[in-house]
Amino acid sequence: MNNNLRNWIIFSTVVLLTGLVLSQQIDRKSNHPSDSSVTAKVMRTENSESPKIGHTAPPFSLTGIDGKSYELIKMRPKPVILNFWASWCGPCQDEAATFVKLNKQFGDRIQILAINLTAADSVKSAQQFARTYGFTFPVLLDTDGRIAARYKIRAIPSTMFIDGQGIISDVVLGALSWDTLHNRALSLLKD
Repeated sequence: MNNNLRNWIIFSTVVLLTGLVLSQQIDRKSNHPSDSSVTAKVMRTENSESPKIGHTAPPFSLTGIDGKSYELIKMRPKPVILNFWASWCGPCQDEAATFVKLNKQFGDRIQILAINLTAADSVKSAQQFARTYGFTFPVLLDTDGRIAARYKIRAIPSTMFIDGQGIISDVVLGALSWDTLHNRALSLLKD
């Protein structure tokens, strides 16, 4: 079997397993009685806030690996790039350096939030990943899969570009090359 076919099979398997794990987490959380108020709240906000281009990004608050709390709405008026990832994801590893490079270039004008799908990963692995790749931007922990479910994340990496008014302007599924990430960041700054 040639390397391209083997790599494609591995990548496809990882994407499928990620979807299955996230689906199980979502199903488990939505069937839990104490989560009914959260589910109702999410359903009420989906009319005006949706993880779709042209809609307001759904608000959230998550704790980072630094122990601080981060709220999406408090990032305004700075544009935000949300990157959903896991430490075991090969394409996430491939694109990590591009986010570090982008943060060095635009970190004063664009906020990068790296959201680890901790429900399918671990805090320790997320911390190690951030150290290994030199992340200096916030690494947030989605420990129960609630934010991934709210943003309808089915494959990783997934990246959302949010303008200074909180509107999703672009969504990319899969690893980002430097050119693609850089060009989309420049578009965010023009909005």
